[in-house]
Amino acid sequence: MKGPLRDSKRIKDSALKLLEHQIQTAGAALDWDQCIHLLGKVLELNPRSANAHLQIGKIHGMRYEYDEAMDWFEKAVEVSPRTQHALVLIEAGKMARDFYDPAISESFYDEALEVARNNVGRDAMADAVDAKIALAEHSIRSRKRELARSLVDEVLGANAKDEEALLLWCRLNEDQFDCCVARLEQLLRSEASGELKVKVSYQLAKMLDRAGDYDGAMEVLLLAKASMMSARNPIVTHRRKIRGEFKELAEAFTKSKRAEWQAASLDFGPPKNLALLGGHPRSGTTLLEQVLDAHPGVVSAEETENLHIFSFLPLLKKYSPLTRVLEVMNACSTEDLIGAREKYWESMERCLQEPVGSRLLLDKNPSLTPLAPEFFRFFPETKYVIMIRDPRDVIVSCFMQPFFPPNAVSGNFLTLEDTAAEVGEFMGIWADLSNRFDGNVCEVRYEDMVENLEGNARKVLDFLGLGWNESVMDYDRHASEKVVRSPTADAVTEKVHSRAKNRWRNYEKHLGPVLDTLAPCLKKLGYD
Repeated sequence: MKGPLRDSKRIKDSALKLLEHQIQTAGAALDWDQCIHLLGKVLELNPRSANAHLQIGKIHGMRYEYDEAMDWFEKAVEVSPRTQHALVLIEAGKMARDFYDPAISESFYDEALEVARNNVGRDAMADAVDAKIALAEHSIRSRKRELARSLVDEVLGANAKDEEALLLWCRLNEDQFDCCVARLEQLLRSEASGELKVKVSYQLAKMLDRAGDYDGAMEVLLLAKASMMSARNPIVTHRRKIRGEFKELAEAFTKSKRAEWQAASLDFGPPKNLALLGGHPRSGTTLLEQVLDAHPGVVSAEETENLHIFSFLPLLKKYSPLTRVLEVMNACSTEDLIGAREKYWESMERCLQEPVGSRLLLDKNPSLTPLAPEFFRFFPETKYVIMIRDPRDVIVSCFMQPFFPPNAVSGNFLTLEDTAAEVGEFMGIWADLSNRFDGNVCEVRYEDMVENLEGNARKVLDFLGLGWNESVMDYDRHASEKVVRSPTADAVTEKVHSRAKNRWRNYEKHLGPVLDTLAPCLKKLGYD
């Protein structure tokens, strides 16, 4: 390559590298407009970048702009070499997994499989396997187990040693305990990737737990988490800072502050029919959500980031990114708050792909529990339904949940000590907040709900101003007919049971060292 061409390529590569860094920064701040702007710059330099097209499509999908998302995904396929079409379609399917509509992800996996089957050669065969595995995994999450089973059987029929297919086979055949355990242990001894071995370990721990081998389950869990420990320190340090901000907000939300914010809401217009369903993750929120969503007068949205993305972040842009939540909440004008309310409501209807109408909108979102004062600032009419569960059971459930790769929250579940700190402080913050909403709170204890579902459902519906409807007792049938995004999707399609009550006692000796950390929270919540 001659001098001028080489220099031009070097400049272009440097510009692309800088843009990549800027896109990562904007993405971390959830500044999607800036991300799209920067990705447009990438396309000016490299119009055939399939990845840039995919990234723009993903952003549109996260905004519930699904037609635009699918257009950009298809453009990514068009600009890529024909031999790469199946791989690009699989990547589009993976990106669409984060969308609220799972049918989009499935459509791209289906298309990838069709493209791969129509191609020839070794690469095409590998693409077909990748597409089958991706579609099978998606089908398990969507509870289309027969489709998943047929795809896994196809892969294993061609290659009985395919490691990912063997893991999926075990997930689909948990009733064949001895065979599954043998296959999982063999996978752990194999040359499989570290990522796959983490997933295998979680599956093996789940099966050992169900079989009553609690020490064996804990041993396998600790082995899985040890391989992810390099991600721990920055996540735990950052989360500790976030929990400090949660505490600061809770301490500042005094009854007088609540009254001040309430008085400032007189110009908001007609109140919204809205409830927040919170509690710590793994405390039973998904079960209660499905019970309430089965009521014809309720429509639920499950674990969106809409309040943060569409209401709070646009306000934060007026301030330094380091400005604390409380400062922003105090500085908001009436016009700011009215605009934030409208954006939230519009985003929820886009998410649901239907108007809320006269129904009650149930925002099921455990992550918003310590941010209840922020929610109150935007929607002081909100009713709060909070699930409470024995923190020791919550720790065990969080620790065993196969979160991978570790994110900003699940990265705090890599050690029992970190898990106890997260659970104890999170639930303790709500305990301190619970009496500051002028009685507009209904707490439900998980232990009570699994023993008396109807009585607790009646209590919550009465609190929400809704009459009794027998449909809520068929919540399991209702849940089986809809998409449930939570990792507990399979559990809520069963009738309610109390098997998870006092589960922590199976791991009491392992929890011993962290019980002192939990003591203040246990006392506040009445579990001491």
